[in-house]
Amino acid sequence: MKRFQIYLLMLLVTSVFPSQLLTQKLNPETTEYRYWICFIDKGEFKPGDDYSPGSEGYLAAKAGLTEKTLWRRSKVLPQDKIVGYNDIPVNTNYINGVKELGGNPHAVSKWLNAVSIMARKDLLDKIKLLPYVEKIEGVHFLENVNYLSSKTFTSLLMDTAVQKNKYRYGISYWQNQQINVPKLHNMGVTGFGVSVGMCDDGFNWRKHVALRTRDVKGEYDWIYKDDSVQFQEDPNQLPEDDWDQDGHGTATMSTLGGFYEGELIGPAFDVSFYLSKTEKSVTETPIEEDFWLEGVEWMESQGVDVISSSLIYKPFDLPHNQYTYKDMNGKTTITVRAAELAASLGVVIVNSMGNEYHYGEPSIVSPPDGEHVISVGAVDSAGEIAIFSSNGPTSDGRIKPDVVAMGVDVYVAATYSTTFDTNGYSFMNGTSFSGPLTAGVCALMLSVHPELTPAQVMESLKMTANNKDTPNNIYGWGLIDAYDAVLHNGMIISNKPEFIKTSSGYVFSVHVDSKNTVKDGGVLLYYSLEGGEFESVPLSLTEAAGSNNSGKYSAIVPFDPYNDNVTFYISASDETEQRTVPYNAPVKFFYINKEKQKLEIF
Repeated sequence: MKRFQIYLLMLLVTSVFPSQLLTQKLNPETTEYRYWICFIDKGEFKPGDDYSPGSEGYLAAKAGLTEKTLWRRSKVLPQDKIVGYNDIPVNTNYINGVKELGGNPHAVSKWLNAVSIMARKDLLDKIKLLPYVEKIEGVHFLENVNYLSSKTFTSLLMDTAVQKNKYRYGISYWQNQQINVPKLHNMGVTGFGVSVGMCDDGFNWRKHVALRTRDVKGEYDWIYKDDSVQFQEDPNQLPEDDWDQDGHGTATMSTLGGFYEGELIGPAFDVSFYLSKTEKSVTETPIEEDFWLEGVEWMESQGVDVISSSLIYKPFDLPHNQYTYKDMNGKTTITVRAAELAASLGVVIVNSMGNEYHYGEPSIVSPPDGEHVISVGAVDSAGEIAIFSSNGPTSDGRIKPDVVAMGVDVYVAATYSTTFDTNGYSFMNGTSFSGPLTAGVCALMLSVHPELTPAQVMESLKMTANNKDTPNNIYGWGLIDAYDAVLHNGMIISNKPEFIKTSSGYVFSVHVDSKNTVKDGGVLLYYSLEGGEFESVPLSLTEAAGSNNSGKYSAIVPFDPYNDNVTFYISASDETEQRTVPYNAPVKFFYINKEKQKLEIF
């Protein structure tokens, strides 16, 4: 009850306090505010320099990027534009020059070529005289977008049909089933091979039973500049973490990719995570845009395929210059500029639409206003729009949201700092949760079709949603359909095939679905022993799914996948296309990691 009262108080504060703030007169002469100090160049490297492969600029720009980052960018950029000026680090001498005048940079952005500082007007007057300073911008704020549900912890009666699926979802079945996720899970499409970045207030992934087995590749706290994104009781950390610092992120991460059978399963539980702690939680002082920007820059450089954010800009935060509805044009705010740049580099950006209500004037905020940002509104279990879900259009006339998913009574993992339980759960409301559900579906799409660009992923969601013929500024293109969105791009071949040991040997199985007829004899397993030539094994349809030869394909294989040195891939053909899994096989292929005893892609 106390927790509910605290959240209710938060809602009252966010709806009343801003209007009081707008009447205040704040003095920049005596008060420190946050600003971005933007530089004219990067020292020896200039915007118009040569960054073609092999050049000095190219080598300097490429140094901080992973091979996966370069491959993902190649989907949307020509070879001679894959790296460039934006990838060069900010010049150290310029940063030191700001420090020498008394500025203390707390954030550095190579994309903006800038540092963020707290400063009064007298310090800014000195800094702007530095010969390498181009301009100074004010910093605005973000805040998380969620409501605490009034629903209590009660067991729901589970339909017997629920148990026909491959996994036991518990109560989380309903948020998955509404968007047709279990059908993909049954086929072995679970997000394997995809990297997802998340920005939030923190993530209690090490303790919670639904998260501690997830594959976290990297994490960083951009507020305190350390590598722990969960709640920290550190007396030397000032200001200290709030009592529920990692609550919101724990909930959103579990919505997207949690896994604990019988209790909670997210749409893309097999993805790899990169986690960015970018927001101060449960406080009247929301996190600034610069932390979000830093997190996005870092995750893009690590090669993430999808970024999921349930944070939004609120235009009433003072003392800085305020954004207005006119600024919700996809080009103005720091966050939307970062989001759009990440999308131009091949990252699928998914952001919750916000909980500003959809009555009267457009309530859209940022970064959901981005043209290439997949903005997600919230519906209830019946598909009706949630009362709190924000509406568009953008100020330049574009329809927003893009799509919707469940955001009412979504079943999520609860933070340890609240429940003192590593197996606690709760029901939550907000576009904070429809966003991660949609981001999870994007990851499922890319696990089957990794060649897709962000624009193609967005189009697939829209063209298979239930309001695609009459999109509007409440529902957008409508409720997403995970299975149809994946199939929209061609054949589905599971990228997580299975081996089952029998008395006759190992049975290999993979699912193949198509809108067209799968060719007889068109599904083949190719394998190589000890690095030799690939040989083929025809797979037979053992479980039909419709009348077009879609379904489960199997065969007994002439090797032991867990002990032999074997690599393999799958090829399938229908009436219109031929595909391989992994994508671009046999350059890429599957193998069993002997130490971990798990399937991996090389």
